[in-house]
Amino acid sequence: MQSERILVVEDEPVVALDLRQTLERLGHEVCGTQVSADGAVSAARCLNPSLILMDIHLDGERDGIDACKEIYEELHLPVIYLTAFADDATVGRAAATKPFGYVTKPFDPRELTAVIQVARLRYETERALIKSETRLTLAIQAAELGIWEWESQLDQLNGDERFNHIWGAGLCPFKAGMAAMLDRIHPDDRTGVGEMLASSGFFHCVFRAYRDNGEIAWLEMYGHLRREVADTAIVVGALRDITQRKQMEEALRRASVVFDAAAEGILILDDLGAVLTVNAAFCRLTGYAINDVLGRRPNEFLLVRRESDPDSIQMARENSGHFSSEVACRCKDGRIFPALQHLCVVDDIAGVPTQYVQMLSDISAIREAEHQLMHLAYHDPLTGLGNRYLLDKRLGHEMELAKASGHCLAVIFIDLDGFKSINDSMGHHIGDRVIQEAARRISQVIRHGDEAIRLGGDEFVVVLPALHQGDEAMKIGQKLLSTIAKAIHVDELQFVIGASIGVATFPTDGKTMHDLLSAADSAMYEAKRRGKGCVCAYSRDLVENVRNRLNIEQSLYGALERGEFVLNFQPVVDLYESRLAGFEALIRWQHPVYGLVNPDKFIPVAEETGMIDAIGAWVLDQAAAQLTVWKRHGAKDLFMAVNASARQFRNDGFLAQVATIIDRYELESESLEIEITESILQDFHHSRRVVLSLRELGVNVAIDDFGTGFSSLSLLKHLPITRIKIDRSFVIALPGTARDVGLISAMMQMANSLELGVTAEGIETAEQSKILSLMGRPAVQGYYFGRPALPSAFPIHWLLEKCKRGAYDDLG
Repeated sequence: MQSERILVVEDEPVVALDLRQTLERLGHEVCGTQVSADGAVSAARCLNPSLILMDIHLDGERDGIDACKEIYEELHLPVIYLTAFADDATVGRAAATKPFGYVTKPFDPRELTAVIQVARLRYETERALIKSETRLTLAIQAAELGIWEWESQLDQLNGDERFNHIWGAGLCPFKAGMAAMLDRIHPDDRTGVGEMLASSGFFHCVFRAYRDNGEIAWLEMYGHLRREVADTAIVVGALRDITQRKQMEEALRRASVVFDAAAEGILILDDLGAVLTVNAAFCRLTGYAINDVLGRRPNEFLLVRRESDPDSIQMARENSGHFSSEVACRCKDGRIFPALQHLCVVDDIAGVPTQYVQMLSDISAIREAEHQLMHLAYHDPLTGLGNRYLLDKRLGHEMELAKASGHCLAVIFIDLDGFKSINDSMGHHIGDRVIQEAARRISQVIRHGDEAIRLGGDEFVVVLPALHQGDEAMKIGQKLLSTIAKAIHVDELQFVIGASIGVATFPTDGKTMHDLLSAADSAMYEAKRRGKGCVCAYSRDLVENVRNRLNIEQSLYGALERGEFVLNFQPVVDLYESRLAGFEALIRWQHPVYGLVNPDKFIPVAEETGMIDAIGAWVLDQAAAQLTVWKRHGAKDLFMAVNASARQFRNDGFLAQVATIIDRYELESESLEIEITESILQDFHHSRRVVLSLRELGVNVAIDDFGTGFSSLSLLKHLPITRIKIDRSFVIALPGTARDVGLISAMMQMANSLELGVTAEGIETAEQSKILSLMGRPAVQGYYFGRPALPSAFPIHWLLEKCKRGAYDDLG
């Protein structure tokens, strides 16, 4: 028998002493004796007894029953009542406190022993039951189960608080039956649940049900159906809301699908950074099988790292659990590809990292596209050479290197000669092929490390870094010149182009990028001025020439509107009749700052800028107007020679312009002579069409500066021109040598044989006039017969006198 620690509560001292002695003989310990209810409660709190023997009848306001009730509710100690007698009411009160036994006074030791043993057994059993119930309650609460039962005879659902909470107010406790619960189940699941609830034994099902607000919840039900007499069915079950679990399962399912179907390679790493698993995309990207990488760290087999590269896991820990960077990944076959890495830390509830998710996106295509875009941004799409952006970048870089090293740097500026005519006449598709071939030849000539640039059109620049000798750039320029000049074959066509090349060096010719390129550009224009097809090095004198040309160009804009141009007229004398035959109209520019500017200074600039069209039209109009004035005053046989530029001659409106002038001033068309240069005639078909049209109008056409250009006898034969003007360079040499005389004589004989008129320019002496008279008396003009002058220098009476036959006999 278990020894007890017993508190005795007895208000009769003799009984209390006897009881104490008996208990001690039985092997129990008596920890205290009390005589009142309050004393009993206080002692129970302080002495920690295992059992209490309580007399029901105690002195005072409260008896043993009151003390027993308070002690059990507060301390859960077993209490055995001691009583000699008791009425029914007292017995009822005592029974309500659920005592653990009764001992009748006077007591029998054997009875006392039996009651104590039964009390102990009951107490242990109750405590075990309470613990079991507590554990069950905690388990039910932890599992979030709602307990319910149903009996078929009553058809009434009885559930605990959680069961009612799960179903909501729509399923009234103690009123709703099985049908009401089935009505709340989703129609697709209702039949299956109903069949389970009708089958004996244990069952388990998962189904969808409607909440009070109409939302669908997922529920899980466990239960047991047993059948008793009279075919009564009793169901006891448990219900749990698993909506959140279902949502998590669905999220996990989607995550699993994403993991397996993602295009990015995904690695799941443990807390030490070793691979736990990888997805299929990782295997496709890298060529590794999953078994190749399990347990290995990505730094060991995958990531190509430098010592200075940060540790991704450490960076993720220090940056709120995320880290992104670009990395290089090595495949199983050794191939390396660029990837965008994103690493996430997976923490447990305590915030301790337990896993890492590493995602890799192959950005090879992006990097290739960036490379192509970068190439397009810095290179010319037609030739593959660098463009202006690359020129700025490369030249700036090389200038900095040249400053640091002390080496020489040069820039070559190339402009193709003759390309425009090919492009205009043959079309852009042929012109592009010619440009591509020129670019290829430039690339072949330059050194490794030099940079060839196409600025646009037919202009190229070559950057020559790290030159050791000053003349290296000129030598390379000469090689470029000779290489470009070789014949170019496009399909069955052959073309020959040339180049004008300018060379400038850093820092001698320019200390900034702009100054250096401007210097090379100026040198290139100087090469063109010298006749094209040559290499010209920059010099300081070129700056002044370029500046003057720029000033002329800027001043030309608006000069016509400001009335700064004037016409001078130089007499043309017919030596055969020794009379004034006509005038040549010569433009002069009265610049407000520079004074009188000669045509050879501004006409080329006007040609290049296109202003020559307006200026030429003005000259033609003013010359015709002046000729009309003179004719109205009686000088009816005079003609007027007007120079036409190459640009004017190519203008589609030129013929209409001449016809309009003739009509406007009511001129005899043969009194107007258009002078063109030999270079214009190189475009034979166009020239022939224009000359024929002029002749159809009755206008005479003369070749100016004859003998200095590229004319051939076949051109003179097939073009209906009316006159040649022997250039003054031949006349000024007279009397000179027999060769000088023979050249002019040959020209005149040729003109006579072709029935062409002849005008000799540049007659400055009587001797020259006499020699020409002996050769055939052509028309002449020059300072000897009159300088170019304003109309006021030729009064009407003078004109009328000089138009008479023999008027110049005194000069003959």
